[in-house]
Formats: sequence, structure tokens, C-alpha cells
Amino acid sequence: MPTSLRHSTVHSQTPDFLATTPRLSPALIRALSPFDLLIVPGLFGSDDDHWQSIWEDVFRGHGLSIKRVEQNDWSHPTRTDWQTRLEQTLQASRRPVLLIGHSLGAILSVHHGATHPTSAVAGALLVAPADGEESTGPDAARLASFLPLPDKRLPFPSTVIFSQNDPWLAPARAHHLAKKWGASLLDAGYVGHIGNNSGVEHWPLGLNALHSLALTCHAGQMPAHA
Repeated sequence: MPTSLRHSTVHSQTPDFLATTPRLSPALIRALSPFDLLIVPGLFGSDDDHWQSIWEDVFRGHGLSIKRVEQNDWSHPTRTDWQTRLEQTLQASRRPVLLIGHSLGAILSVHHGATHPTSAVAGALLVAPADGEESTGPDAARLASFLPLPDKRLPFPSTVIFSQNDPWLAPARAHHLAKKWGASLLDAGYVGHIGNNSGVEHWPLGLNALHSLALTCHAGQMPAHA
């Protein structure tokens, strides 16, 4: 996989940025520059320590185009409302979009691909998709409107990243869903749900996966925005 991130003491940003933020490799910046990057959080949103929030700050600090889908209600999601907000955010994009979805945000991204085969989305990173069909956790009922899960190949390149001890997604189900969606598959190890409490910080493994996905999209599958 590409080497996507390295620490550096040389950067054009402020001293505070230098002291606290890892520097992205020039290769990753080049790979991501043609895209609008879109963070798609899951149930309850992504707090300041979530890798999605950290990436958002890092990407913006490097001059990349980065936005986040904001929902009116993070605790009681409905597919209709969440998909409307995603579509509204996509409509404001003027370049091909890479979706960076986590948990229910990953499932939302899959639903979008299943219902909008010609949208501006060029690819999707689907991290720890929340498997509402198989999960029996206390919050599983909140995902009812997102069921059934799409079961057809996505119209854009995608990568599913799963964890060996994710309470929302068993490894076998990750393999099953990735096959149905035509997605590549990456094992992140033992990092739970890869969410607010995962402690992965800027998460180099995920950045490498995003780098590879961007390169795949460069290989002739980037849609033009209408």
C-alpha cells in the first residue's frame, strides 16, 4: 500500500499546526487533490477524538477540499432524512467526491450508491459498516429504517475496512457484504468499532486505504459532475 503519512517538522501552516498535526505525504496530497472529500459520520456523530474529525482537520490544514455531512438528529436516524442531507451536501460539490463513511455513515453511503448510480461520487471508504441485520446490541433498533442492506454491486470503487472485534460487524459478515458490494476488503486488526473510543488517532492504515482508493479512482473511473 502507498505510504500516506509521515511526521515532519516542516510545514507552511502555523507553529501550532506544526506541533500537533502529522504531515501528509506529497503522494497522498496529489492523489486526493482532484476530489472533494466528504466525511459521513455514523450514529451519534464523530467527536473531536474520532479519526474522521482528525482527518478533517489534517486535510483542511493541507489545503484539501473537505466537508462533513451534518444531520439534524444524530441519535434517532431515519434513512430518508439522512440521505436527504447527504444528497444536499453532494449537490454543492463541483468535483468528483470521495465518501469517507463510518458505521451508519458507511451504510448511508452504500444506500446512496444503490439509488444514485450516476451521482458525483467517485469512490467510497466504508469503515466498520453497521450491520443492522445481524447486530443485537442495545442501539440496533435505531437502524431499522436503513434495512434491508443493499445487496448489489456499487457503481463506484469502494473499500470495506473491518475490525476483528467490532460489535456491529462480524468478520464473516464483512466478507459477505464486501463481496455483494464489489468492494475490496481490509482487516484493521482488533480496534473495536473503529469509532470515538478506538484510539486510532490519525489512523495511518485508514489513510493508506484512502490513498489506494483514490489511485483506483484515478485509473479511469472518476465521474464528471453534472
